[in-house]
Amino acid sequence: MRPFIALIAAVGLPALACDMMEYRRVRASEHVVVFEAAEGTTGVVNGNIVAILGDEATLVVDTGQFPSIARRVVAELREMRAPPVRYVVNTHWHGDHLLGNSVFRDAYPGVRFIAHSHTVEQATRYYSDYAARMAERLPAAVEDMKKRAAASTSEDEKLWIRKTLECVERAIPEAREVVYVAPDTIVDDARTLDLGGMAVEVRHLGTGNTPGDMVVWVPADRLVASGDMVVAPVPYAIGSALDPWIATLDALQRFEARVLVPGHGPVMRDGTYLADVKALIAGTRAQVAALKARGVVQADAAAQIDTGTFRSRYIDTPMRRQAFDEFYVKAVVRKAWAEATPAAKN
Repeated sequence: MRPFIALIAAVGLPALACDMMEYRRVRASEHVVVFEAAEGTTGVVNGNIVAILGDEATLVVDTGQFPSIARRVVAELREMRAPPVRYVVNTHWHGDHLLGNSVFRDAYPGVRFIAHSHTVEQATRYYSDYAARMAERLPAAVEDMKKRAAASTSEDEKLWIRKTLECVERAIPEAREVVYVAPDTIVDDARTLDLGGMAVEVRHLGTGNTPGDMVVWVPADRLVASGDMVVAPVPYAIGSALDPWIATLDALQRFEARVLVPGHGPVMRDGTYLADVKALIAGTRAQVAALKARGVVQADAAAQIDTGTFRSRYIDTPMRRQAFDEFYVKAVVRKAWAEATPAAKN
C-alpha cells in the first residue's frame, strides 16, 4: 500500500505529529483506573480503556481499537498486580471501543465479553472482515481528503486533514493486526457482577450515541463509565438519534455520580459537562426544527445553528473547531432534519 506520508506530501501538506497512540494512566477513584486516550479530534481516534478492580477480579470497560495499545494496557495491569480480567464490557459497536478484544482474550483465557445485542449485531456485520475492508477503503478515503485539502480555504480544515492523514499512517499497521472477537454475553437491560467484595452494574439506559449504548456503574465509588453517550471536548453525534439521546442523558444524570468517565476525554468530577452536552443537544434539536418550519433548506441549516455557549466553554483550538463541525454540527443537522418534533424540555 502506498505510504500515506507520501500522499500528504503530494498535496503540499507537511506531516504533523499524531498523538493518537498515546494515553495516560489516571486513578479515577479507589477502585477504578482509566487509561485515558489522547484527545479525539482527528478523523482517527481511540477510546478510553477503564479498569475496575475488585478483590478477586477486574472488569475492563472497552478495549480501544489498536492492538499495540491494548497490549500496553495489559502489561500495565500486570505491573499493578491487578486481579485477572474476568469481564470486558463493550459499551457500543464502534471499533475504537472493541477492536482490542482479541488482546484481552489472549491474555486472560475465559474472559467474558459483555455487550448489548445491537452492539453484537452491528460489530459482527462491520468488523468480521475488518482488515480486508480497510485495505480496500483507506486509499479512496485518503483521495477524498486530498481533494478536500486542495479545495479548502479554511486553515482549520487543512490542519485537521493533515493531522488525520498522519494518524491514518500510524493506524495502518494496527488495522492489519486486528482480529475481531465478538462479545459472547448479551445484556439488553441490566446485570450486576461481583468482582469480589464489590458489585458493578452494567446497564442499558436507552439510545445514546447508538441504540446499544451500555454504561457501567460502580456504586462503591459513585463512578459511572458512560461510553460515547458522553464525549469531551467534542460530542460525537454521527448516527445519533437526538430525542432518545436527551432522555438517556437524563437517566445518566440520575445516578448523581461523583465521577464520570466519558468514552473519550478526561475524567470528570462533577456534572457540569454532562449538563452542558444535554443542553447543547436539546438546543440544537429545537433550532433545527424551527429552521425547518421556516422553510430553510437543509444545506443552509448548519451555518445558522447557534452553538455559541458551548463553543465558548470548550471549543477553543483549531482542531476542536473543525472536529465540532465534523462530528457534531453537520451530523446533528442531518439527523435532526429527519426527526419530526422538537425535543421535550428537560
